[in-house]
Amino acid sequence: MNIKKIVKSELFGMAAGIIFTLIFTAFFTAVMVKMERVAYNAVMPFGLGALCIGTFGGGYITARINKSMGMAVGAVCGVGVFLIVLAVGAILGSELGVVTLIRAGTAVISGALGGVLGVNKRKKRK
Repeated sequence: MNIKKIVKSELFGMAAGIIFTLIFTAFFTAVMVKMERVAYNAVMPFGLGALCIGTFGGGYITARINKSMGMAVGAVCGVGVFLIVLAVGAILGSELGVVTLIRAGTAVISGALGGVLGVNKRKKRK
């Protein structure tokens, strides 16, 4: 177990996860703007969806780089992305609550799923 490789893969995966989250947040924002009349209750699922896609992608990339321990490295990536999103939300004045626990759980689970798929993806044969 090479700690340096794991840390490198985690940092790269977290960066990718944040980028994916930002891209899908922008996409879902554009969708909500096009819909014109969006209920306030519909905003949270869009944000949660963007976070899930981002942590899934980050976990997948982390596991592909690491090539082992997919669930563990994916879950750690999910935790890292969630903590970054939580910190940004705290700076912007977001409140903590039950929704925060839901976001944490879904980020860890989707990161772990991305890690499992990333480690089990077979390379194409020539």
